[in-house]
Amino acid sequence: MTNPATPNPQSSILNPQSRTRLRLAVAADEGWINAAYADVHFQLSDLSRELMVVAEVDGERAGIGRLVPLSDQACELGGILVFDQFRGRGIALAIVAELLRHAAGRTVYCVPFTDLEPIYARAGFVLCEEEPGRLPKLQEKLDWCRREIDRPVSLMVLSRIED
Repeated sequence: MTNPATPNPQSSILNPQSRTRLRLAVAADEGWINAAYADVHFQLSDLSRELMVVAEVDGERAGIGRLVPLSDQACELGGILVFDQFRGRGIALAIVAELLRHAAGRTVYCVPFTDLEPIYARAGFVLCEEEPGRLPKLQEKLDWCRREIDRPVSLMVLSRIED
């Protein structure tokens, strides 16, 4: 995985089918990211340990997502948030795909809202049948979501690693 503490601000992807640009978040983005997450009651981010992707459409911030290290062999994809006016354009899947490029062969988990499982399934995730007891950080996240979020959540794992 790219060192999340020192993302390359020049690292960006331009999607030729749209005016969407994906870039790695930099320290200056952290306040905005956490304000956006606080608005939707997501856990806040720490860019010193997480890799974040920001999606922009015509220079306007359209969405965000993160990759959180769980261990040397596992990480959690999460915090996928696309703002209302940008939904339905494939931005969430583009953010997920970009984050998965940085997974570096690790097992990737996610804790989506249950009604969003089909989006994650399109990205290659399947339902995880067992609780993540061997990954305490993931178990904590799952427990937090079940306790703090008023929508049901699922535990999913990437069924294939894409480079």
